[in-house]
Amino acid sequence: MKMLLQGRPLSNSIPKSVLPLGRKILGITRKCFLLVVASPFILLLLVFRPFLLIRLGLSDMGRIGGFYYAVWYLAERSAGLHKKRCLDLFFIMRSTGGVSNCFWLKLWERRLNVFPFWKIGYVLYSVCREIPWLQAHVINIPDAVPFYGREYLGLKTQQCILNYKEPSLVLTPEEESAGRDALKQMGIPEDKPFICFHSRDSKYLEKTMPQRDWGYHDFRDSDIKNYIPAVEEMTWRGYYGVRMGAVVAEKVETGNPAIIDYATNGKRTDFLDIYLGARCYFFICSDTGISVIPEVFRRPIVFVNWVPLLRSPAFYVHNAILIPKTFFSRKENRQLTFQEIIHSALGSEGQGAAFALAEIDLIENTPEEIAAVTLEMEERLNGTWKTTEEDEDLQRRFWKLYEPYQLNNPSFRIGAQYLREHKDLLD
Repeated sequence: MKMLLQGRPLSNSIPKSVLPLGRKILGITRKCFLLVVASPFILLLLVFRPFLLIRLGLSDMGRIGGFYYAVWYLAERSAGLHKKRCLDLFFIMRSTGGVSNCFWLKLWERRLNVFPFWKIGYVLYSVCREIPWLQAHVINIPDAVPFYGREYLGLKTQQCILNYKEPSLVLTPEEESAGRDALKQMGIPEDKPFICFHSRDSKYLEKTMPQRDWGYHDFRDSDIKNYIPAVEEMTWRGYYGVRMGAVVAEKVETGNPAIIDYATNGKRTDFLDIYLGARCYFFICSDTGISVIPEVFRRPIVFVNWVPLLRSPAFYVHNAILIPKTFFSRKENRQLTFQEIIHSALGSEGQGAAFALAEIDLIENTPEEIAAVTLEMEERLNGTWKTTEEDEDLQRRFWKLYEPYQLNNPSFRIGAQYLREHKDLLD
């Protein structure tokens, strides 16, 4: 089966010979404009360069997941990969026009050297990235993870991230006290553990940036109702379940008082968004930016309904378990194997239209699959999980598919029950 996706066609209304020239002219014009705007600041960089290398980094506060690169930067810096004779400044842009979470921003401003004028910073950062003799002034944080099988986190960077086990951010004693008080007000007793759960839907982006069509992200969505049986089981085991989210498509319907729909109960705050993710027993979520909160605070994570297997969080997340959506080919009337997905463009695809073009249906995890991987995490954490030789063999076979990318993360697993039921996809 031919799996590599073809490039998107050029518009029929524009002669192909015109497009490259037009793009070149636009590119040159843009670079000249940026250079003029940034020239006074570039001069300062060059004046200080013999004594102090000023480097620029960029993070995005428009969405809560925009700080991945900052976390990786801290891991590399902790491992001594960044030069000491540097002053590193970060510009925090607002891609959606505002700040997604003010308390999140406050925490990062305590951790990084933040330059306050982000629009100027963005221009300067863009110029330095595009001009070769200024690229030394850009913090070289690596690109995300494998992309079309060519670019990925190198082994050295991977190990920096995975060995950096301390939380990237720290709450003050006063913030910890406020968080405990807030849990009591939510109805969670002080001696009771709680888990958080979240499923991505389109409502947040539709509300924050309604002028843009975000439909290409919809392939990452999943139905929150399919998470409830897993959370119900956890409440029977003595835990509370907190449904996370700032803007969500639908409420959680349950008569279980130990399941709290924090996203819709009117008690949501920027502070609690972070505190809950930082102090939960573990976090259940799909492919969405909110996972960066438990990642930053080193909380265990159950990833469900994952799609881009080639961009696996196993490259940068410790202590997690993942189960993916099923890729079903309408052309061939069968499920794609893991190898077909990982070793093709589909493994890192970020556009929903590409799956439609390839006639691939993405099938959500069932409530039973989500419940099984959730209970596996709980039992692994409390020490009652019992693995089998078959389970370990299935894990080895799955991770062998990532050998070309030098992935080595023993604390990250694929759900045991999921692999047992889908072992044919390893062939």
